[in-house]
Amino acid sequence: MMKNIILICLALITFNVDLFAQPDYSAIRFHSTIKEYKKEKPNLKDANFKKADIQNIVSLLGSSFYNEDEVIDITEKIWLALLDPKKFDYVFKDIAVQSIPNWDKKNFKGEIVIEPNPFLAKWTKAQNDILYFKDAVGQLLTFYKLMGYSEDAKGVKKALANMLHTEKYKFRSIRANDWPSYYLSSANAGINTKGLTAMIANYDFFVCKTNEKDSLVAAFQKMDWSFEKPVK
Repeated sequence: MMKNIILICLALITFNVDLFAQPDYSAIRFHSTIKEYKKEKPNLKDANFKKADIQNIVSLLGSSFYNEDEVIDITEKIWLALLDPKKFDYVFKDIAVQSIPNWDKKNFKGEIVIEPNPFLAKWTKAQNDILYFKDAVGQLLTFYKLMGYSEDAKGVKKALANMLHTEKYKFRSIRANDWPSYYLSSANAGINTKGLTAMIANYDFFVCKTNEKDSLVAAFQKMDWSFEKPVK
């Protein structure tokens, strides 16, 4: 198992999707509030999904923007994060750091304070394996601009402006009675005519080609992740 992980890591280091600049670590202070991280790794043996299912999701969401090699590369990174969060944090520190929502936000002292092991910390805090899997997959797909997450409509609008499928579209202003599902339903009214559809599960959402949404819903369902069309 360890030999396979090392080979995967070496392969991923050799091929890297150069989309995001390296953070300025001189401006970051790493600090963890976790006294002891989990020592055991997530259990993928009993999971209903395989690496091929992750690749299928990445391909369905991103094949219009990433070539085949890039889709495979993103898949391998996600799979490593699921297989071994600690190793992922070590091998892909830049991605682990920059995938944290608002990772570069400064505190009242003007400091950027970040958990040194983002995915290991996420795994340590997770109540169970499947919740970690969904959280990790969602965070990394958001990093690659293929998903979004927000607990309010303002964040949804901001995420849509950042996602690859919708970054070129303009969406209406936020209204007082908006919430994530309501705002995405409004967004659908505009992008459905472009052959795109937004789907939501609680506060996680994605935009895909309308003719591929059923395939994506089925793929995510293997992680007990139920997406549906947002409603008002």
